[in-house]
Amino acid sequence: MKATSTNPRVLLCTSYRRSRGDYLDFLGGATRGLPKLSSPCRLSPGLRFIKQNVPEVEILEYPLWHEYVAKLKEGWDIVGFSAYQHDIAEIESMAEEARRQGVGETWAGNFGVLDDKVPSMVDRTFIGPAEDPIAQAFGRRVRCEDIEHPAMMVHVSLRPGNIRHFSAGLLYTQRGCPFKCSFCQTPAFDKRRFTINYESIERVLRYYRKVGVKYIFVMDELFGTDKRFADGVTGLLARYNFHWLAQSRASLFLHNLDEWHERGLRITLVGVEAMSQNALDAIEKKQKVEEVKEFARRTAEKPGMFRFAYYLIGHENMTAEDTLSDAQLLKELDFDSSGVCVITPYPRTPFWDKVEAEYGIFDRTYAHYNSKHLVWNHPHISAAEMQTLLTSVVNLLNNRIAIYGKIFTRLLWPGLRLTKPALLWRDLVKVPVASYFINDRKQFFFPKLGNDRPGSPSR
Repeated sequence: MKATSTNPRVLLCTSYRRSRGDYLDFLGGATRGLPKLSSPCRLSPGLRFIKQNVPEVEILEYPLWHEYVAKLKEGWDIVGFSAYQHDIAEIESMAEEARRQGVGETWAGNFGVLDDKVPSMVDRTFIGPAEDPIAQAFGRRVRCEDIEHPAMMVHVSLRPGNIRHFSAGLLYTQRGCPFKCSFCQTPAFDKRRFTINYESIERVLRYYRKVGVKYIFVMDELFGTDKRFADGVTGLLARYNFHWLAQSRASLFLHNLDEWHERGLRITLVGVEAMSQNALDAIEKKQKVEEVKEFARRTAEKPGMFRFAYYLIGHENMTAEDTLSDAQLLKELDFDSSGVCVITPYPRTPFWDKVEAEYGIFDRTYAHYNSKHLVWNHPHISAAEMQTLLTSVVNLLNNRIAIYGKIFTRLLWPGLRLTKPALLWRDLVKVPVASYFINDRKQFFFPKLGNDRPGSPSR
């Protein structure tokens, strides 16, 4: 390490924005055109976690270029960057500007550092959780089991007009994933699996309730892989009377569905990826199509539950016609909404290695590695045809008006029938009004917890 001080001034940044509204939209990307639901991510969960656990650093989330340059002028020993594959070009420009302004050392972390180019752009890279190695720059350590949860909230609105429906608190309960899907970078990046400090999870849930948040988005790669810990977390969510979203596998949802629904699970995100068993086996999904069908059937019977399916197109063994037929099978399961992505090779994944060896990658433009472009030589579909196919599948699976109707009939109407006055006040008045008092860009961090902590459910 080339730090110029035993107590260095460290600034950690995301990539810069090209315009004021240039944010990744969690929900808006699922459908084409307006009106539609929108939930832009205007904060960086990774940087918030680092700041909560290493308060000596300063973080800068999605600045405009001139804001970033002005921040550099304050003088820093180290400037680090949180990089995804699709914004490596922006990070390269930011690193060059930092060096031009005399910054002594540059760092990079997040999934983008798995690309071979990034280590040549900066002085040091971090693969996996960075709380502990960054804390070491200040002469201390942060154990995985002691990593504390920060406060992070996002808005869900109707566009155009940005009419807010509610604000949701983000929650991460564990890191890593035991499965090894061939297209996923998580096994290469998060090689250690561990749970977030349990006391800090309860603390952030109390904070969310205090500021008027009713919905929690559990953002784990796969919620429920640590059953005992998940049981403790869902108990907290029920105790504080939250409705919550979780993403997981069909098999895990099926095993826990009744209990989780009773404890407030209302939105499920499941990785379907394909309705062809051959395609699932080729990407090493370790999932059966029959599990997806059973998941769709059982969740349809749960009152107040909205079901979201992740779906991949561009499987090597499928033509465009095969893909449309496969997507039709998914449509027949009647999920409420679907997120459609083009299967993309990412560095240090088995899929990357296979594609490079057998087909070749023709497009190295980093901005195209956002799961919406074909960047490799598909045996049956051209890049232009894939863009047309993507639009066709999105339009097949997602109807904006129908999605909005299902939000009412599946999420709101069941509760409205049972507790009409309470629901009208809480969900249609109190929750939207509270949302307008929440600034998702404002950084808030808790005091560090003491050393004497209650044991978590997994200890």
